[in-house]
Amino acid sequence: MKKGKVKYIVIIVILIIYCVGMYLIFGVSETKERNTTTTLLVGDSTVWNYSSRDWMNVTNQQLLSDVNWQKFKVYVDNEYFGNYSVWLDDRWYLFDDNRNAVTYQGNLFAYDADFDMDILPFTTSQIMDYTYVNQVLKEHNLNTDTAYTLATQSSFDFDKDGVNETFYVVSNVFAIDFFPETYFSFVFMVDNNQIYMLYEDVDKNEGVNGCKPNLYTVADVDNDEQYELILMCSRYSNQIPVMMLYEFRDNAFKIAISNQ
Repeated sequence: MKKGKVKYIVIIVILIIYCVGMYLIFGVSETKERNTTTTLLVGDSTVWNYSSRDWMNVTNQQLLSDVNWQKFKVYVDNEYFGNYSVWLDDRWYLFDDNRNAVTYQGNLFAYDADFDMDILPFTTSQIMDYTYVNQVLKEHNLNTDTAYTLATQSSFDFDKDGVNETFYVVSNVFAIDFFPETYFSFVFMVDNNQIYMLYEDVDKNEGVNGCKPNLYTVADVDNDEQYELILMCSRYSNQIPVMMLYEFRDNAFKIAISNQ
């Protein structure tokens, strides 16, 4: 066999091996994500549907009614609660296989999907070290000697690198025993001493404005082997809370979908 022909064959074999390797590294994961479909129930009324790598906020009454009596894997306060049929009225109601009502207390997250969702439990505690919080306040020209209505932190391995990241949630909205001229709410992640902002809201305080945020759920909701984060932001009185689903892309948090 001529040298030139052997060289040509070797090059083709190398290219084939390279293409197969690239597909195994990236293509399988991308194909899995593209083919993934799921429906999420978040809180009392939010419904999100994911299909063909697109999110849809389900608000149409006919589509919502189609969810009734469907079976979902249900989590309450990020702990597995069971498989139940659901019914939407003023909130989601749960029923067992005999259509007996099942009571629950806490934050509901449920899904119906063609894959087993990786849901990351976490705990929340009061902030002890305000170094990063003060840094954020200074960057927004806010006084660090301030009172809070919410100041919590949660640590978990969000990026799956074996080291926990810390998420901080601070706010002074809906104060009862003090009245700041300016209200603020911040949610941010600290990783390797760097701050990554998820949510920031600063404005003149008028007593009933503002939104108090909380981490709601951390899960791989689109089967791409990366966690997403759901943030709930409660508004004054009985207004529907704002629900936001965040992805971490290009070294920053971005909202993939919201119920507002």
